[in-house]
Amino acid sequence: MAPTTNKSKPPARDFAKRPRAKVGKRAPAKVNATDTSFKTATVAVRSQGQSLDKGRQQQGKDATLSSAKRMELFSSRGNTLATLQMSLRHHAAPVRASGLKGIRDAVQSLSLLDAAIGVAILEANLPSLLPHLCRCWLDEDDDVRTLALNLYGDILKCLSSLESVDLKCLAPFVPFLCAYASSALNSLDRSIRIDGSSIVAMLASAVQSPSFSQLMSSSTSKMSAMSRELSHHVDSLLPSMERLLTSVSLGRRASSSGRSAESQKSNTAAGQKRGRSGKNASSVQTKAVSKRESRESSTAQSILLSLAFLLRTSLISNDDMSGMNHTIRDKTQRDLLPSLYVSGECSFLKGGSAQSNSLLLIRGTKGSRAADETRICSITDLPAIQDEMTNNSANVLVEDIPMDDLSSRPKEKDAESMEKVQQMTSLLETLRGKFVEIAHLGKKTDANGLMSSSNDLETMDVLVQIIRLSHSRFQAYYQSISKYYPRTETDASKSNKKREKGGKKSTKDLQNVQECLVAYQTSVDRVLQLLLENFPVKSFGETTNPERYEFTNACICSALAELGGGAMFDDGKKKPSPWVNTVFSYVLPRLTCDQDSYESKPEDDSYSESISTNMLLKVVMKLLLPIGNNSGDNTKSYLLNNIVKRQEILEAFAKAFFPQVCCQSVPHHVIYASSSTVELERKIRNVASTAAGRTACILVTKLVAQSADSLFNDSTDTEYATLLLQVISVLPTYVMAWEGKYPTETGLALASILSVVRQWEASGKSKTPVTLALEELCLGLRYSLEALYIPIEDSPAVQQPRKKRKKANLKQTCILERLPEQVQKLAIGLAGLLQSPTEVTAKQLSQICSKAFISHIATSNGDQEYEAVSLDMANYIREVVHLSRRTMPMPTYLSFLLDGSGIELTTGISLMQKQSPNNVFLYDSAIDQLSRFLTTSCDKASQKVLPMLRPIIEKWLLAPTKIKENEGASNETTRLLVQGRSAISILSAFTWDDVLSHNCADNDFVPSSVLDDKLDQLLLNSILSLCEVSGSFWSKGSYFDDTEAQQLYLAKLMGPVTVLLRYRKGMLKQFLETVSKRVAAQGLSETVVEIYMKAILMILKSKDPVLMTIIIQRSDDLQKVLLSVAKSIETIVSGGPLAHLGGKLQHHVNTICSSNQ
Repeated sequence: MAPTTNKSKPPARDFAKRPRAKVGKRAPAKVNATDTSFKTATVAVRSQGQSLDKGRQQQGKDATLSSAKRMELFSSRGNTLATLQMSLRHHAAPVRASGLKGIRDAVQSLSLLDAAIGVAILEANLPSLLPHLCRCWLDEDDDVRTLALNLYGDILKCLSSLESVDLKCLAPFVPFLCAYASSALNSLDRSIRIDGSSIVAMLASAVQSPSFSQLMSSSTSKMSAMSRELSHHVDSLLPSMERLLTSVSLGRRASSSGRSAESQKSNTAAGQKRGRSGKNASSVQTKAVSKRESRESSTAQSILLSLAFLLRTSLISNDDMSGMNHTIRDKTQRDLLPSLYVSGECSFLKGGSAQSNSLLLIRGTKGSRAADETRICSITDLPAIQDEMTNNSANVLVEDIPMDDLSSRPKEKDAESMEKVQQMTSLLETLRGKFVEIAHLGKKTDANGLMSSSNDLETMDVLVQIIRLSHSRFQAYYQSISKYYPRTETDASKSNKKREKGGKKSTKDLQNVQECLVAYQTSVDRVLQLLLENFPVKSFGETTNPERYEFTNACICSALAELGGGAMFDDGKKKPSPWVNTVFSYVLPRLTCDQDSYESKPEDDSYSESISTNMLLKVVMKLLLPIGNNSGDNTKSYLLNNIVKRQEILEAFAKAFFPQVCCQSVPHHVIYASSSTVELERKIRNVASTAAGRTACILVTKLVAQSADSLFNDSTDTEYATLLLQVISVLPTYVMAWEGKYPTETGLALASILSVVRQWEASGKSKTPVTLALEELCLGLRYSLEALYIPIEDSPAVQQPRKKRKKANLKQTCILERLPEQVQKLAIGLAGLLQSPTEVTAKQLSQICSKAFISHIATSNGDQEYEAVSLDMANYIREVVHLSRRTMPMPTYLSFLLDGSGIELTTGISLMQKQSPNNVFLYDSAIDQLSRFLTTSCDKASQKVLPMLRPIIEKWLLAPTKIKENEGASNETTRLLVQGRSAISILSAFTWDDVLSHNCADNDFVPSSVLDDKLDQLLLNSILSLCEVSGSFWSKGSYFDDTEAQQLYLAKLMGPVTVLLRYRKGMLKQFLETVSKRVAAQGLSETVVEIYMKAILMILKSKDPVLMTIIIQRSDDLQKVLLSVAKSIETIVSGGPLAHLGGKLQHHVNTICSSNQ
């Protein structure tokens, strides 16, 4: 073993030398250094268990509620919108997709809040959200783009949850959105371009998932503000949409057609000898091809729908322009629409033109706008119906423009017009090519027609609608430039021949706008020929859904009528249209369809028989109505030149939609049926409620507008005129079926009836078959229009059996009250023209007037508001009935006036929440109207009318005497006071009317054979009861602490009394003596004595309308009685609080009596 050596270590130094750190290495730690490093670990667990999910949902709700207060968007995980938007710029597609999912979650969480709050929060975040969203539309990742499209759909859904918003908040962003949509449509990536078409569809339709049913059911009048703003940017999107449509083929779907299915059967039979491996490979390949074809089919369908919605949106701006250019229409053509302002004393003008609508003559009153006679001859308040199928806006005549202005059009405008017309021509040619592709999937029949599979019908329908919309857009544009490029300057036929010889001319080689227009007309002719060759469309065999093919054929018929409705270059010669006879043969048998089909099919079904019939009716409108004529003569030109065929199709139309109904009150039956059934009227109502029924009504109004002036001419066909009158007799049934839901159609129907009824007086005494039919029509209209004024719950069509009839319910409304005021004037004016209103009409009109006054009282005092006509409208109703008073029994007329005033029930007072003595004067305006109409109802009204009113007058005079002394200003007390005041006011009005009629204002009294001592005593007792009850108001309430309020109340109360005391013989003396006796009895309170004294003073100081001092100074007997009464009252009140008032009365009486001496 080796020996160990004990070597001692060297001693440590006090200051050791610190070692140096080598290059690339850290210096060693110090000896006393503390290690502060630490490690962490996290475990991520994704939603295990339902309890965790519920807790997270609750947290999301809490975060949403808290964010609502700050107007911020939060996801259910608590991420803010700013945080989520930062991830949209990340380079990784999953991160961007995650951010979009979080934003969708935040937007969808707004549904937990109130709709108004959710919309307000989203509107506040739109400026920050939309720019980031639009950038994702152009993302290279398919999932990100899909999420971005879905997010925009969620935004539209949230904003549309509140109907009042109308997407106005998105309108300022439309240029920004269109820029990104255009960028997506012009992308090099095909999938981005296809998604760009989906963006355009959502922008144009303003819905999350646009569909063909929405395209057919929606109208341009219901477009959102965003869609209306988009109409100004259509030109920037259409070329890209056309290029995208061109890149998609509609002919690749070989397996979708029936003809291909037959070929597949033979191929399948021949391939049965293949091996098992070959079969598997073939099936896989077939599935791949089928999947690809299905994807191509949905892509093409989406692009077509996007283009259709975009074209429909473009028509909105054209409609707005046509509305702005309403003043440049031909002055000879006026709409049959009502006027808003009718007031004052009016009378009917007999006869008149159906187009001028000269209905009333107004004699101005103090409250009217004109002091002279004003003729109401313009009825243009209702909106004119824009027929989207026939596009009447394109047929509007514009004013003549001097030829000098044509040369002043700048060349830049010509270039712009050429470019736009060429763009429309190119689009029409593209659509024609696509229709050829879809037609090749079917099979031609032996004759004209196409056999097609049901899978291809919707694509064909969308394509036909796009053709229609594209042509309508061109017509609207041509209307704006037609003054610079008239139709007669270029001969289209010659240009077509030149083109056929020289071959097809490129649109780029066209030299001027006229050549571009000729090229477009050529494209239209080619499309017409193509549609006609493939019409009608049939199935390969028996089909379970024939309505689907009927709908497609109706679409093609509508397109044929739209494109062939009028040539652009018309030389004035009548040229037969090849499509007219074909369409006529197809439409005629389908006008006799069974009306029960309208009950089984919902109206929102795009392929229902009602929708198809509606489209065919618009084709019938093209065939029956005259078209524009540029030849310069006044002859009418029709597409259907054969008058026999026009009469045949009109008879079929009338039989299907306007069958004869029964009117038992008509003596002879020319246009009305001798008998009818409830089932028939029910069917008519079902038809009227559909879109086809409303279109049928519009067609009738247009037929009436063009022939109402010449309906009774010798040149008019008697059969045609009688048939038209029979159709008009059914229009009231349509109006009742609508129940005020369609005010425009209702106004046009009533205006058409009014224009024909006005000819009743103009026809004179000639008894031709047409005039007899018109007389029968007018007699029947008096009864068929009664339902306009009956409450809907009580109308015969909906009335339910009940044991006991209740009082009138103010919440029940009639059809008249649901209509706009201008349409209400049409209905009431029509009742005035018909004269002799029935008892039911007079009774219901009186209830409408009474309800209008009650609603005015309740609304002005902040109480519940009722649906009723305005006070001006109620006055107009009274004016019209007042003009018809000579054609109705006087008791019926008086009942109308009394019930219409509402004084008998005074329901308005019971609705008052705040009770006050001033409520006595609530019915003063109604009393004023009633008194005016009663005194002007006939000559010597006080001798003829007043005896008939005596029972109700006596009843009302007794009302104030029934008030108990201890009652305050309750509803019952006020009601009785109103009735007593009404009776006194009516008697005062008759008295004053006699004064003016006999011109005896200076006489001491007016003799009356109607007012006797008994009525005078009732009148006197009623006056005294009014004074005493008013005194009880003053003593038991703090209503009249102000002296001026007392004087004003007393002046209103004693106003009509003064006239009676002045001109009724001996009434003033009897009044003073009775007051003196009651005061001397000392059974009255000081307040009642005070009001008696103030009433006497006010009567003595009266100057307007009568001067009371004259009759006192003429009669010594009155002076003695007056002095005695004043002295007696002064003695009684002396030494009390009323001593000063008694001395004042004594002094005033002494002054009057001394001035006579």
